[in-house]
Amino acid sequence: MFKNILKFFALFTVYNVVADAKVSLDYTNDGVLRKDGECNINFINFGINNDIIDLKIKKENNSNGTFNLLISDLKNANAYLNNKSTGYTFNDNEIKNYVKVSQNGNAIKDIEATAAPHGRFSLLIKNLKSCEGLSIKETFKTDVLINSYLYYSNVKPNGINHAYDIVEFDSAREKCGIYIDYHEFDYTGGAHWKWYLSTDNINNKKCDNPAFYAAVKDSYANYEVMEELFGDHYNGYVIKREGSGIGHMDGILVDQKYLIEIYQNGCDEQNKDQVICTISSNKKLTYKEFTQEFVKNCPSIIEDPKEEVKWSVDENGITAKYDSYSFNITNYNRGALPKNENESVSYKEFKAANSSGIARFNVCTKCGDGTYIGEKCKCVSCPENCTKCLDGKTCTECATGIDNVTEKEEPTESEIFDDEEETSDANDSDIEEEEVTDEPTEVKEEDDDDDIEEATEIENKPKPITKVVVVKKPKTIKKCLIKKN
Repeated sequence: MFKNILKFFALFTVYNVVADAKVSLDYTNDGVLRKDGECNINFINFGINNDIIDLKIKKENNSNGTFNLLISDLKNANAYLNNKSTGYTFNDNEIKNYVKVSQNGNAIKDIEATAAPHGRFSLLIKNLKSCEGLSIKETFKTDVLINSYLYYSNVKPNGINHAYDIVEFDSAREKCGIYIDYHEFDYTGGAHWKWYLSTDNINNKKCDNPAFYAAVKDSYANYEVMEELFGDHYNGYVIKREGSGIGHMDGILVDQKYLIEIYQNGCDEQNKDQVICTISSNKKLTYKEFTQEFVKNCPSIIEDPKEEVKWSVDENGITAKYDSYSFNITNYNRGALPKNENESVSYKEFKAANSSGIARFNVCTKCGDGTYIGEKCKCVSCPENCTKCLDGKTCTECATGIDNVTEKEEPTESEIFDDEEETSDANDSDIEEEEVTDEPTEVKEEDDDDDIEEATEIENKPKPITKVVVVKKPKTIKKCLIKKN
């Protein structure tokens, strides 16, 4: 017992506190440099101010002249990260995979990470010779999802930091001198750190809001989606994670007060909850203005913007009819469409003085005869001489009736190895007649090898050979009749 106590005491005292001297911080393009006079370390994405100052750093000397460095109370930005679509939850054993340690540009792999309570962890870096050029960066398991909120007030609020995909926060740090700011550890929506990135943080280069957004938007994994939806009208002013497992950006519409979001019924890989186009304006749109702006702003729905269209409106929604297709626009969950040609779009507005109006509508496309709904809800032509079809292979109605086509195939011969020599011929009794009906069928090409037995060598020694003649039955398929000139 006494030996164990001595052993514990020796293990406890082998780590030396690096320094109790006053710690200072330098905010640079490379990160937050923590200087304590003995072991200066650069930290990236671990926070600012006391997040870095209050870190506990200890050295453990090794017999070979190197030392191990133990850093405690680091914030785990990936803590309790949840992905609702897959049911994935971030595991503490993964922390090490998302911490990058380097010294003078060279990666250090000999590290260990140990989870601690309340979203923290400690990092052990082994076999160092000095602290010179030491840098530690925390990366993120998943991209921050962009839920762009601008519906409450179309004005950047005073005090941004309160309670699309972006890959890293390097651009905000390098271009604006803005660093991620961690607040409290929150236990709602899956326990996690609340954090903020905005011009209200340390802002060394005095970036204003447009400069901040210009700096971070290039880091979006799918910025082209935001660009397509909002163009130059959107201006994000803060990236944050608050009360849920999903981070988001808040923003405003620049010089635009009203926004309409258009959703579309799901087709193949396209999600029905996906915004496919937006219409922004400085005023509430009339019925006529709405139809004009719809054609301009929703090219993914309109096949040809120059094609003549017949619009109509009633209490059930707005309908557009083209020669080969039509679509119906209905109310979704915000605002309301006009009910006649003399009304305007109704927007959901809030009590803020400069309220940003929002309306959401759903569009459903209907393809005309000879076409079907394909990828991304576009109308695609049916097979030849097919007036109606389910897809590119399945015809449900022909223009000139159904033609029963009989395809004949020549007998084929194959060889197999057997223990007994024997010859068998397939006869008519082995052939089942295929039933022919008037039901539409899907035409599939037959694999030539389906009815042929492959030659297989069982042993190295010669075997008697059996020849089998396989007579393939005539195959009757149904196709739409094609007129011949």
